[in-house]
Amino acid sequence: MKPIQTPDSAVAHFITFSCYQRRHLFRFPEHYDLFLNQLEKSRESNHFKVYAYVVMPNHVHLLIRFPESQTPSTTLRSLKRTTSFHLLNWYKRNNPEVYKYLSVKEGKRSVRRFWQAGVGYDHHVEGNERALREIIEYIHNNPVRSGMVELPEEWKWSSAGYWIDNHDGLVKISSPWDEE
Repeated sequence: MKPIQTPDSAVAHFITFSCYQRRHLFRFPEHYDLFLNQLEKSRESNHFKVYAYVVMPNHVHLLIRFPESQTPSTTLRSLKRTTSFHLLNWYKRNNPEVYKYLSVKEGKRSVRRFWQAGVGYDHHVEGNERALREIIEYIHNNPVRSGMVELPEEWKWSSAGYWIDNHDGLVKISSPWDEE
């Protein structure tokens, strides 16, 4: 079996981060699309590879590989900050009831949060092809397990379409097996 590590020895990262208090803050198609558009912009400007993703109502799963010169936390912090800014503004304008519950005290000041504090869960994936495929399948089956769709490719905000019929959605997908 092939190792998951790519030629430049970078490892894949299986990353999960959640909306503040695990609330269902991705409520409308434009919320999902905004996140994925920002992910694609970040992918292009930071030159990382996206192997798989899914955006759920209250969390995101990513399987990505960063260049060795890049730290995942810096890139993800920027991605989360940008999406948080836009989505909090959306809630402020369109749903002030939800917006007021996104407040948290930091010292003496009150701030709004779209994302749960911290980077999230980051699991370094080093292993064999089977392990990587299991993670990709896990990511894509998230909407199925949640009862939102019957088949992974029916969930628009996922990379399942790439893996099933080789079409990119809003984010360009790379295959770890095409890079060697």
